[in-house]
Amino acid sequence: MSRSLGIPVKLLHEASGHIVTVELKSGELYRGSMLECEDNWNCQLESITYTAKVTPPPSPLFLDG
Repeated sequence: MSRSLGIPVKLLHEASGHIVTVELKSGELYRGSMLECEDNWNCQLESITYTAKVTPPPSPLFLDG
């Protein structure tokens, strides 16, 4: 069985090192520079701009895919 990556995962890996915006199901928005990502969509961001909640997130931020 082949474990090749799909196009969306390849695109996610291409975004490493670039500024990205991530929207969660809860409506929270995170915009920052993507340090790294994993095949299961876990992402680590730094220099974050956070929208939709009261408290600011930590930097760097680790988002669970």
